[in-house]
Amino acid sequence: MKTDSFFYRFFREFPEVFFALIGENERKARLYKFSSLEVKEQAFRFDGVFLPTTKAGHVYFFEAQFSRQPDFYSRFFRKIFLYLQHYHPVHDWRAVVIYPKPAMDTGVHRHYREFFESGRLRCFYLNQLSEDYLEKFPLNLFQIILDSEQNVVSTVKKIVRELPSKISNPKEQNKIIELLINLLMNKLPQLSRKEIEKMIAPLLSDIKKSRAYQEIAQEGKLEGKLEGKLEGKLEGKLEGKLEGKVEIAKALLRKKMSLDLIVEVTGLSKKQVMAISKAKRGRKVAAHKN
Repeated sequence: MKTDSFFYRFFREFPEVFFALIGENERKARLYKFSSLEVKEQAFRFDGVFLPTTKAGHVYFFEAQFSRQPDFYSRFFRKIFLYLQHYHPVHDWRAVVIYPKPAMDTGVHRHYREFFESGRLRCFYLNQLSEDYLEKFPLNLFQIILDSEQNVVSTVKKIVRELPSKISNPKEQNKIIELLINLLMNKLPQLSRKEIEKMIAPLLSDIKKSRAYQEIAQEGKLEGKLEGKLEGKLEGKLEGKLEGKVEIAKALLRKKMSLDLIVEVTGLSKKQVMAISKAKRGRKVAAHKN
């Protein structure tokens, strides 16, 4: 699962979450500029870098590492040292790595143990974050990364259901929805963005009907972005219609998704999905005979 682009977008939209994660005051985010920097000589790029905009603070180098790679720390520190050589920052620096679970971490590297022991490098494991922590918006998006394919739809439904009560600003809601789609594209690479948008369209109907959405949409403050995405791309003609669910089921069958997942996504019964699959096979046989 490709996650580096998700975390870059996530911390770009919600930089305060990074500081909450590392145990700092969330308000520190206002004093930083977040970007993805490249060390040009070697074409190395960080997943993200928080640069202080004042004389106080640290430079934070951030990486999301979702595979076990023996040379990860060697490459990570090489990028850091090249950055220090090229840019000569006046601020001290810290490094943060996010892993899905400890098994992805190769452990304290003997050549860099001073950075581990001093706290200059800190590692966080998503599956060890407390449930209370993962229940908070927008941190609950991390749960999608940890979920199995069978459970991810239930998690998405829960997030969307709670979104209007947790975040009232439609612009902020739209940021969550975009990140949600980005995550699902990484989690379910066999599906296109359009298919994922159709899949979650019925879940977003309550958000579209909310008072906050209606008031801001009428005032024209959304500049057409949220309304277009929710009403055009995400809702469309599929909302609440059986034929829409059938089309989604057909698309998922073409992608060879599991029967249980199709049932969960579409709300159709297992019997209905099996009938759609049977009819699809029947058409293939008839076409072959012709």
